[in-house]
Amino acid sequence: MTPVFTFFAVEKGNMTLVEFPNGLNMLVDCRVSATKPSPLQYLKQRIQKLDVLVITHPHHDHLTGLAEICEHYQPKGLWHSGRYFKPDPVFDDWTYYEKLRKGELAFCTPRQVKVGQSIVTGDSRIAILGPSEPFLEGTVDDVNNNGIILSITTGNSHVVITGDTQEEQWSKVDSRALANVSVFLASHHGRESGFSERIMRAMRPQRIIISDGEPADTCAMERYKRFAPVSTTRENNVVVRPSVVPAVANSYK
Repeated sequence: MTPVFTFFAVEKGNMTLVEFPNGLNMLVDCRVSATKPSPLQYLKQRIQKLDVLVITHPHHDHLTGLAEICEHYQPKGLWHSGRYFKPDPVFDDWTYYEKLRKGELAFCTPRQVKVGQSIVTGDSRIAILGPSEPFLEGTVDDVNNNGIILSITTGNSHVVITGDTQEEQWSKVDSRALANVSVFLASHHGRESGFSERIMRAMRPQRIIISDGEPADTCAMERYKRFAPVSTTRENNVVVRPSVVPAVANSYK
């Protein structure tokens, strides 16, 4: 069996739940939307416990709803990129995130993750493909380009989850670690700023998920469609068990 991935409809943000066959539940990012259920409401519909919380980077659209989730589930672990960022203005969920990151909440153990690390849970392997060290500086957006990139493999299933990785961080990722991807969560909500031709050719994904609201002028959906079928969270959640994705060769235009 392979994990179940739920990409929640949170408009212009990210929130992904990974339910591993051995019972471990991992949440990657969260976001409060004015027109959708809250992150906690979404999770209550699917899980009774949350083991690991991953925040790819501490931007508002990947972080809101955090405190409510943690107060309810009290996850045992937080994975973070290690790069400090203070928003202006400061908001409550960022303040709560900092408490988690500093180990100030007894129920949760923080862990800085970086490229080269891997964690095995049941039959699945979670590899960290980013961030690298030293951190990238002087890029278009240093917070985006030092975010966490996850590669989750279970048998022949291979799912890659990003935050808002842009070209500068993609250029540091070893493309060999991206071969034969079953499902790819498009970076930066499917915008042009997160699209990389080199990375897409390395991945050869079977399916692409875009987590976004109404499309903007910078949407790269048509470029992604050259590589694989695309699903979006604009209307509803997208639930995927990668083992049911047909293993077919892709052609490029």
